[in-house]
Amino acid sequence: MPFISVKVVENQLTEEKKKDLIEKLTDLVVEGMNREKSLTTIVIDEIKPSSWDIGGKAIRPEESVSFVNIKVSKGTTNPDEIALMQVKTKELMSSLLNNYIEENYFIIDEINSTGWGFGDLTMANRD
Repeated sequence: MPFISVKVVENQLTEEKKKDLIEKLTDLVVEGMNREKSLTTIVIDEIKPSSWDIGGKAIRPEESVSFVNIKVSKGTTNPDEIALMQVKTKELMSSLLNNYIEENYFIIDEINSTGWGFGDLTMANRD
């Protein structure tokens, strides 16, 4: 069950582009990481431009930035999958955002399966 958090500056994505992002990012996770679509969760948070700082300076209005964080159970993702997801996620985000700058982050957190879950079961108890 990947949990994906995407942060973008507010008004960078139209509602149509948000739907496109969710659909395509879900497909990337299903295909690139062999995950179940029905258990993939994506949350998009929009951050005020004045709350996004790079190198001590607020981003400029014409710049587009994002932060994509994917959480999965430890030991369920290999280095090739991580590398592929990083490249494909950057390509996806740059296709959806105008003037996509280099300082965008992508992180896959591998969490101990006893330390997270959904409903009333940890991921370890779902196996």
